[in-house]
Amino acid sequence: MSADPVPAWTPQPPPARWGPGRVVALVLGLLLLVPALGLLAGGGVLLWADQSQRTGDGFLLSPTGRVSTVGYALTSDRIDLGTEADWVPVSSALGTTMVRATGSGQDLFIGIGPSDQVASYLGDVQRAVLDDLGNDGAVIDREVAGGAPAGPPGQQTFWTEQTSGPGRQQLTWEPAGGDWTAVVMNADGSAGVSAQLRVGAELPALTGIAWGVLIGGIVLTLIAVTILLLAIRRPKARGQLPPTGPPATAGPPPAWQPPAPRSDPSGDPARDTSRGQVT
Repeated sequence: MSADPVPAWTPQPPPARWGPGRVVALVLGLLLLVPALGLLAGGGVLLWADQSQRTGDGFLLSPTGRVSTVGYALTSDRIDLGTEADWVPVSSALGTTMVRATGSGQDLFIGIGPSDQVASYLGDVQRAVLDDLGNDGAVIDREVAGGAPAGPPGQQTFWTEQTSGPGRQQLTWEPAGGDWTAVVMNADGSAGVSAQLRVGAELPALTGIAWGVLIGGIVLTLIAVTILLLAIRRPKARGQLPPTGPPATAGPPPAWQPPAPRSDPSGDPARDTSRGQVT
C-alpha cells in the first residue's frame, strides 16, 4: 500500500538585516546627494541668469544703488585683476565691463585708471569709498576726510577710460591685469556728488560655467541615486534556490493522517494476490 507524500514544511527566511556595508552605502549616497542638488540648483540659476537677465547689448548688470557724498568723489575699492597664470586672460573671463551713472542735475564724470595714479590725484581729497559695488547695489563703505582736488577730473591724463556729460553716462572698459580704481565725480570737480550707479560685465565664460555646474550636478545625482538604490534593495539569501513546488505556508508542519484504503472497481477491498490477504 502506498500513499501520496506529504509536502515538507519550509520555514520562512529570516528578514534581511542592515549590515555595515549597506549602512555605509546609504550614508555615502546621502552625502553625495546633498552637494549634487546644490550643483543642480546653482547651475540652473546661472543658466537662467545667462539666458534671461542680460541687457540688449549683452551685459549682466548689478542692481541700481543710489549713493551720495558731501565730498568731491565716489570711488571704488582697489580692483585687483592680477593673476599668477599668464595664460588666463582676464578679458576672456570678464569680457567688456561697464559702469553706468545717472546724475541729478550736474554733469557727471566717470573714469577708470591705475590705482596708484588715482591715489595720487585723490590722496588728500574728501571722498566716499564704495563697497559691494555690484552685489546689492552701491554701498558707501567709509568717508575719507580731505579737501578739494587739484583740478577737474577731465583735465587729468592718467585715465584709461573716461566719459562725462549730463544725464546718464556709461563707460565701457576692457579689463587688463593690474590694480584699478573707478571714480565718479562732478565734471567740474565740485563737492556734493550724487548718482545712481550700476556696474556690469559681459561674462562670456558664464555660459560654459553654468552648463559645467549643471552637468556635474546631474552626474553626481545619478551616482548618489544609484548608491542609494543599491543600499536600500533587499539582497537575496546566499545559496537559496528558487521554489519549484507550491508555495510554502507559514506555521508548523501538518499532522500525519493514515492513508485511506483503496478499493477495486467492484467496491470490494483490493486483495494482494501474492499473499492472499486483503490489503
